Amino acid sequence: MRVTVTGAAGTIGTASVRMLIRAGHEVRAFVRAAEVFRDRCPEERVEVVEGDILDRAAVATALEDADAAVHCVDFPAREFALSWDATRFALEALGSRGQFVLPSNVWVYGRPQSERIGPDHPKASPARLGEVRADLEKAVAAEGGTVVHLPEVYGPGVTTGRLHRIFQRALAGKTVWFPGDLDRPTEYLYIEDAARALVAPLGRRQARGVDYTAPGPAPTTPREFVDVIFKAAGRARRLRSLPLAWLRAVDALDSERRVLRDFSYLLECSTLLDGTLIRQELGWMPEVGYVEGARRTIRWLRAQSRATEEKRVS
Repeated sequence: MRVTVTGAAGTIGTASVRMLIRAGHEVRAFVRAAEVFRDRCPEERVEVVEGDILDRAAVATALEDADAAVHCVDFPAREFALSWDATRFALEALGSRGQFVLPSNVWVYGRPQSERIGPDHPKASPARLGEVRADLEKAVAAEGGTVVHLPEVYGPGVTTGRLHRIFQRALAGKTVWFPGDLDRPTEYLYIEDAARALVAPLGRRQARGVDYTAPGPAPTTPREFVDVIFKAAGRARRLRSLPLAWLRAVDALDSERRVLRDFSYLLECSTLLDGTLIRQELGWMPEVGYVEGARRTIRWLRAQSRATEEKRVS
């Protein structure tokens, strides 16, 4: 298939581009800065189109003749309302001829009403951003698009977020402060498995208008996962619990974090996704366990560090 990846220079976008190439698709990357994308993904087989996702004409050019789109554009929380125009322009440009895939997260869910959250779980987030995302997903599904919910991701190429910072601190032998209960069941997903979940719906008619949930390989806890990371780094685990009251106080002082503080309930409960439907309909299952995923991530971070040092010396 001819597939356009919007937001291709981002974490999920770049991983999706690589997975699409591996699956044999023709890939076009729509990015704001071609140089940034080429630095992250120098694969020559990828056609790069430069432009602004909020420019309707530029989006139309990027999706011209495309059979499908994986819409990986992500805005900061304070600008999340821009997702509406970005998604609308992409849907319009693709039209009814193409297949639209939207990655999502667990923002749309309130406190879990069952042990596992599946596609039929109510989208009842108490946070305003959760409500907005739920409405956006509903609009995508109404146009025949596919939504794939992912847990927090980690791995090579993930250069932002809490899990990336944990890996960095483990490598440096520094203490990790993790918010809330360290023994609360949770799950994480290796970046390549996340990308496979986004590619899996392509060419599957049964995936149109469907909402999928793609879980991690198994439930774990923050304590167990951080222990795996420190072992992969060859360091003694240094882990402390950060009281949620402290976290809320910090959030109140930071304008960007303040927008996200309504999601603090996600740190108080276990939000585990149900992979039954995506496994049965698309044959997707996570392949990389936490131990192997941590090893690969540590190797990548060390390689990045060496490359940076070599550039500095030269």
